[in-house]
Amino acid sequence: MASEDHKPLEVDIEDDDDLCPICRQLLHRPVITECSHTLCELCMTEWADVSVTSQMTVVPLNERPEDFVAAGIQAKCPMCRTMTSAKRSLEMEDRLKTKYPEMYEKREEESVAEEEAKEVRIETLTVYIGNTVVPPEDERALFDWEFFVKISDTSVVNEVEILLHETFKKPRLVKWKAPYSVRRLGWGTFIVRANVILKHGYSWISSDAEDTKYAKRASLPLEWELCFDGGGSQARCQLKIKNERRLVRRGIGG
Repeated sequence: MASEDHKPLEVDIEDDDDLCPICRQLLHRPVITECSHTLCELCMTEWADVSVTSQMTVVPLNERPEDFVAAGIQAKCPMCRTMTSAKRSLEMEDRLKTKYPEMYEKREEESVAEEEAKEVRIETLTVYIGNTVVPPEDERALFDWEFFVKISDTSVVNEVEILLHETFKKPRLVKWKAPYSVRRLGWGTFIVRANVILKHGYSWISSDAEDTKYAKRASLPLEWELCFDGGGSQARCQLKIKNERRLVRRGIGG
């Protein structure tokens, strides 16, 4: 029989709406999704699946990555699997703190302890894909273009594989360090493919992720159609990755 100190939190909760449907505990730092589900911020961060397609947004070429909250990006809701995003509800959080003062304080303490002890961490990355171009002065000349993949934290990236059109002499290139780019001359546009492969111990939290021969969900395939208008173009994805490197260092799981 469980002691009072280890009694499940939900026993004392008066209203089921105050429970997170994922962890079944008192909502902590609650977020509300566009599809009207309320979850703990951490549960939304860990369980919402991110799609590259839904995240791809065309942005100015000079944009630089900024920090963002993983729970707020477009993702598949853990409850209904529809595409959604979530916003922190400070009003609900204040209500829960007032209604369950001791319990919410305990949730705060447990959350800090769990985060410190956790073997797996959820981290965020901003990925840019695009190209620049120098239009030819003579309409009969070739376009001078450069395709690139830019990543906010290159320390987690093992390599970026770039796949050009098969008519190029070397259509496959592997870049082991930044800049992850290739510059060529050409007549017309085509779709460039790139696979962003994470280092051992990391994996993408995305339905688009693919397995490599060394690790599961370590490769993220991207596609970009070259843009020869103006000076080029780029798109941004805000994505989540799972960091399990502490497990790897301790030799757990294999």
